[in-house]
Amino acid sequence: MRVTSMIPDMQYDMQQSQQNLATAEQQVSTGLRVNSLSDDPAASANMVTSLASSASVDQYTSNVSSVLPQMQTADSAISSIVTSLNSAVTLGVSGASSNGVTATKQSIATQVQSVLSSVISEANTSYQGVYVFGGTATTTAPFVAASTTYTSSQGSAASPLASNTALTAGSVTTISDATTGKTMTFKAAAGDTISTLQGAISSAVTAGTLSAGTAATINTDGQLSIGTNSSTTGIVVKSDDEALGSMTAVANTKVANAYAYVGNSSVNSVQVGDSLSVATNISGSQLLTSGTNAIASLTGLITALQSGTSTDIGTATAAVSAALNAVGQQRIPFDNTISQLNSQESYLSQDKLTLTTAQTSLVGADLADAATNLSNAEIDNSAVLAAAAKAMPETLLSYLQ
Repeated sequence: MRVTSMIPDMQYDMQQSQQNLATAEQQVSTGLRVNSLSDDPAASANMVTSLASSASVDQYTSNVSSVLPQMQTADSAISSIVTSLNSAVTLGVSGASSNGVTATKQSIATQVQSVLSSVISEANTSYQGVYVFGGTATTTAPFVAASTTYTSSQGSAASPLASNTALTAGSVTTISDATTGKTMTFKAAAGDTISTLQGAISSAVTAGTLSAGTAATINTDGQLSIGTNSSTTGIVVKSDDEALGSMTAVANTKVANAYAYVGNSSVNSVQVGDSLSVATNISGSQLLTSGTNAIASLTGLITALQSGTSTDIGTATAAVSAALNAVGQQRIPFDNTISQLNSQESYLSQDKLTLTTAQTSLVGADLADAATNLSNAEIDNSAVLAAAAKAMPETLLSYLQ
């Protein structure tokens, strides 16, 4: 007599029942219908694509969140600068109609000096340690008080500098001019000497980058001296050349009401969408010193009030008014970008919600169905185990009996 064992079939039923129960329990505990690729390959593939989109949205949202407060801080500073320039125009009009009363004009000049100080303070606004108008030079104040003369720290009696002293290849020396609002940048090449730098400065004067009279000489102490021949023209000099050493302003050569821009003209940008990148800053040179120079116009108004005629004051006031218009024009696209970022932030929030909803639809479990499936799986598993308890003890001897 042939005896067929029921044990393999029973074992398979037990394994299948346990697997169904485990799947049901996992769906209830995770709230997900798809917990592995094998659960639903098509849904899993779509989920991978959707999660990649979500990651991009999260990054764009983070980018917006990081730059928007900084841009709003910058916009608030620009608003204050506009208010200050408006005040200066009003003061200039008052000074022009003061009927030549010296005391009145001097008093108004003092008020305009306060306006200039306020403008510089706003132009040096920082957000969380980042100077917002310095271009990509964000760690130091972009506007600094200017002097007429700077000297190098080298040139001791033992080793004085000379025109043929070799410069360090790759070093950078910059001269920022408060009057022109421009900066000359000189990067030393191999073989360059102080004489090469002197020639570059002369060329910058000819080009109008530096004010007339700006020159570099070797002083009696054997130091490189860079300065102007005017007590009203201010410059700021910086150098990382080891042969020169740091450049320091000569004492008592500070030019009243003169400030130079020492940042750069670079514009930062950030990606806030798959095909959307926006500029996030205005450099101080673009805002205040290029074209109509707001700082120079305020300085000119102060000078006109201190020693000029009513006609001079009127001309200087017109220059401030032109600078005011220029700043206002530059603020428009900046404000538009802020509005665009606010809109993009709302769009990204909605896009994130849409993706999350779609992901839930792809792999999410219906909790009511999942609970019912779990209950049924538990009942089926109990039945299989009960049947196995009766069938498994049967042996060949039981059949032979």
